[in-house]
Amino acid sequence: MAAFLAQAAFAQELSTADRAKRAIRQRYDEISAEKLDARGYAARAELNLVPGVRLEDIRADLEQGSGNELEGKFRAAHSSSALAVNTFGPWRKNPQALRLLGKTGFTALQFEKHCPTGLGGIPPNLDLVVVGTDVVIGVESKFLEFLAPKQPKFAASYTRGNLPQMEPCWAELMDALKAGPKQYLDGAQFVRHYLGLRNQPEFKGKKIILLNLFWEPENWADFPEYRQHRAELAAFQDKVKDSAVAFVWMTYPELWSQWEALGLFPSHVREIRKRYLLAI
Repeated sequence: MAAFLAQAAFAQELSTADRAKRAIRQRYDEISAEKLDARGYAARAELNLVPGVRLEDIRADLEQGSGNELEGKFRAAHSSSALAVNTFGPWRKNPQALRLLGKTGFTALQFEKHCPTGLGGIPPNLDLVVVGTDVVIGVESKFLEFLAPKQPKFAASYTRGNLPQMEPCWAELMDALKAGPKQYLDGAQFVRHYLGLRNQPEFKGKKIILLNLFWEPENWADFPEYRQHRAELAAFQDKVKDSAVAFVWMTYPELWSQWEALGLFPSHVREIRKRYLLAI
């Protein structure tokens, strides 16, 4: 009993992010023969993939990204990039079979997609972009990143005059973010993704959707950070509701539940849920 109470007291002292990271690591150790290092990283990138997702299918995408993913943060059990790859990896070579936001029949799927804004510098990277004949869905994957509030930041070049593709609602939002407080939602990043998607010539004439796809534990409602993040998302979405680019959000567990209900690749959904569906 004393040991249990000590463990409970220790858990209460941890930040929400640390609680989540610890639970994710424990789950990895429970289901994997391999062990993570002291930072929670797998020894090799392929050891952070769920069964059925092949490194050779996604290596080229990740190697052309801006962050040297495979040799670095992709190996973390709490990597948002690995979470996206583990979720969507089976469709990398067969995008036609994917169903996302009620749409299917996609013709292309790419991880770590560069979408330059036209302002120079390092272009924004979307974790995933899927393209159909009449639609583009850009996915920004989040795992634990939003549990630490951050100040919205833009380069000096981010002005209305330099961004002809920016709609008034997004311009007003950008100005508000520049003058605003720290937030759990990284609104500045989503403004950059919006601009990048609008700036791609190959996406012209297609319906563009920017999807914030994020992980939450099963008991997310017990923690103020997750509740506030949702409130900020709803406010952000409302401010750009009249945009030609639809900003939408969904949790990973909600997506997996949709796929499970549709009977879409059931063995894969079981593997993802076994790895990532947990309380903290």
